[in-house]
Amino acid sequence: MKKNFLFLFLSFLICLTITSCKRTSYKKESNKEVILASFTVLADIIENVAKDDFIVRSITKPGIEVHGYQPTPSDLIKASKASVFIDNGFGFELWAEKFVSNLKVKRVTISDRLDPIFISEDFYKGKPNPHAWISPKRGMIYVDIIVDSLSEIKPSKAESFKNNGQIYKNKIAQLDKDFSLFINNLEKNNRYLVTCEGAFSYLTNDYGLKEAYLWPVNAESQITPKRMARTISLVKNKNIPSVFCESTVNNESQMIVVSETGANYGGDLFVDSLSKDNGSANTYLKMLQKNLTLIKKGLN
Repeated sequence: MKKNFLFLFLSFLICLTITSCKRTSYKKESNKEVILASFTVLADIIENVAKDDFIVRSITKPGIEVHGYQPTPSDLIKASKASVFIDNGFGFELWAEKFVSNLKVKRVTISDRLDPIFISEDFYKGKPNPHAWISPKRGMIYVDIIVDSLSEIKPSKAESFKNNGQIYKNKIAQLDKDFSLFINNLEKNNRYLVTCEGAFSYLTNDYGLKEAYLWPVNAESQITPKRMARTISLVKNKNIPSVFCESTVNNESQMIVVSETGANYGGDLFVDSLSKDNGSANTYLKMLQKNLTLIKKGLN
C-alpha cells in the first residue's frame, strides 16, 4: 500500500515538473516573433540565419507539392501568430496573394531581389522560372537576402544574422565548389540534365549544363506525344546515361523514356519540398547534397 502511494506521489511530482517545464518553455517561445515561410526549403534557410532570434515555421509540410497548395483554416490560425511572412515569389506560390491578404504581417518576397530565368515555351513562355534555390550559387543569394531582411526587421541582431549567414554560405559554397569541379572534368557531350519538370534551369545555367524536360513548370498534364518523342530522341542521339524525376511527382512518364532509350533512371531529385525529418533531404544543405550526388552519379 505504501509502495503504491509512493509511486503515485512520485508520478504526480514528475507530471507537475514536466507541465511546469512545458509552460515555461511555451512562455519563453511566445516572446519571440514568428516568421512564417511559404515552404519547407525556405523555412530551413531562414532558420539557419535567424537561429534563436525568431521562431520559424512553414505553411506547407515536407513532401507537399507547393505550386497548387490550398491553405487550410488551420494554416490561417498558424499564420495569425506570425509577424513576418516570407515567400519565394516568381509565381511559385499561386495561393500566396489571397493568403497574405487575410493577415497583418510584414511580407518579404525573395524574388523581388533576384534576377529571373524565363521559361521559353508553352503557356508559361516569358514567365519567370521560380526554382532558383535549386542552384547552390543562387542559394547563397537567398541567404544574403534573408540576412538583409531580418536585419531590417531586427537591427539590433544584424551582426548576428550576418555571422550566421556567412557560416551557412561557407557550407553551401563548398557544395558549389565540388560540383563545379565535377562539371569541369565532365566531357561536354555528357553535360545534359533530363528531368520530369523544368525546375533545374538555374542549376543548368549556373554550371554549364543543357536542360531537357517532359513539362515546364507545374504542368504534368501538358506532356504531349511531341514532347515525349523529342525527349526520347535527345536521350538516344546524345547517348545520355541517366534521366531523373522529382520527389513530389509521379515518375511514370519518365520511366517511358527509360524503357524506350535504355537510359538509367538516376533517381528522384528534391525540388519544392524537403523530406520528412528522418529522410535523406530533411535540410536544405542535405537536399543540395542529395541532388548533386545523384546528378554526378547519373552523368558520370
